[in-house]
Amino acid sequence: MRLALLINRSAGTFRRLPLDATVDSIVAALAAAGHEVSSEIVGRRELARALSAMAHDNSLDAVVVGGGDGTILTAIVAGLGRDKPLGILPLGTLNLFARDLGLPQDPVEAARILGGAIPRDIDLAEVNGLPFAIWASMGMHPWVVRRRDHMQRGGMGKGRAMALAALRAFRRFPLIDVTLNLPEGNITVSTPMLFITNNPWREEPLPLSRETLDTGQLVIHVAACSGRLSLLWLFFEALLGHWRASPRIRTYTTGEVRVTSRKRRMMVSLDGEVTVMGAPLVFRARPKALRVLMPVPEGAA
Repeated sequence: MRLALLINRSAGTFRRLPLDATVDSIVAALAAAGHEVSSEIVGRRELARALSAMAHDNSLDAVVVGGGDGTILTAIVAGLGRDKPLGILPLGTLNLFARDLGLPQDPVEAARILGGAIPRDIDLAEVNGLPFAIWASMGMHPWVVRRRDHMQRGGMGKGRAMALAALRAFRRFPLIDVTLNLPEGNITVSTPMLFITNNPWREEPLPLSRETLDTGQLVIHVAACSGRLSLLWLFFEALLGHWRASPRIRTYTTGEVRVTSRKRRMMVSLDGEVTVMGAPLVFRARPKALRVLMPVPEGAA
């Protein structure tokens, strides 16, 4: 295939790996599989423009994007993964989407596997028309991410900023009051955290990956925690991978949910990127709406 490789130079991996040498190794791994590869390295400001140009370049068969989950979401918003398959290289911190696809965290090894990958249609999700691939969150999580990003812009390291932001959120313990309009009826909750995932998560220690990518369902997890102690217990249950049966979490499955609130605007994190949206929020599953390069399972023909 004629592949374009786009690398986000701001990705977290390049705090420990050399940029140019790593990119050269990735290009070599893709070329060794017989692909014709052109590469481009961009910063945050040029990312959306470059991805949009590649999405509309008819000379390309597919585009491989290297970055974190936020970079991959930018690629999807730019139009990749529709007619033109999207390949994912794990260059971020958690790389949740790459884990879902069964890719290793080493970017060069992941490139070798992508060299033999095949296009496959998997589910996408959206809220008020804005797509996301993995998960959306409301409540404490976007509050923490926004403050982490603010502290990072001030020069603080990502890990320290995240820990400090989480501690401040735990002390503040912000609650959101929302109503979920589900097929079985309306459910009103007051919760510190609400997560909506595109297909179900596995019950495993953090960080989580998804069980499947094509059920066409959204899974809603509401933290049933009225105080800091119960939220702390839920966090430890998630760390150990025994959160699904916890009495501190409520789960609902649906293809669509409308989230209403007394507030006109609500803060939401989509695949780790925080935005503020006008209420109500309408979340929908979009079955088989995203075309990705999927690794061929071992032993498959």
